[in-house]
Amino acid sequence: MKKYVLALLAAGAFTACQNPKSAELETLQKEVEGMHDKIMAPYMQIEDLREEIRQQVAKDSTRKASGDSLITALTLAEKGMDDWMSNYNGDTLLAISPEEGHKYLLQEKDKVNHVEALTNESVAAAKRFLKK
Repeated sequence: MKKYVLALLAAGAFTACQNPKSAELETLQKEVEGMHDKIMAPYMQIEDLREEIRQQVAKDSTRKASGDSLITALTLAEKGMDDWMSNYNGDTLLAISPEEGHKYLLQEKDKVNHVEALTNESVAAAKRFLKK
């Protein structure tokens, strides 16, 4: 009996691993989470860039308008990432069907793509402003 249960468990595990939908969801989830990881490097620069812009503007008030605009863009990018991280829940996939999981991950991929664009654009603009 023990051998039968072990064989059944092993077959179930093998079948689950072979499920193309599970593999597709796992790949998509890794892609979404990998995008998050990629964004973290520029995201971690945002506060320092804001501070450097503030210091530049304090030295040269003719740059205030463009500096303030960049600070706003950096803040929006930071908020976008914070909001996405707060709302993303990979564990959701355990409670929904594979079809719903696929839809959820595609929506999250779109959101994180938007956050990536905001972050990269604002960080690049800030570095140009600071001539880094």
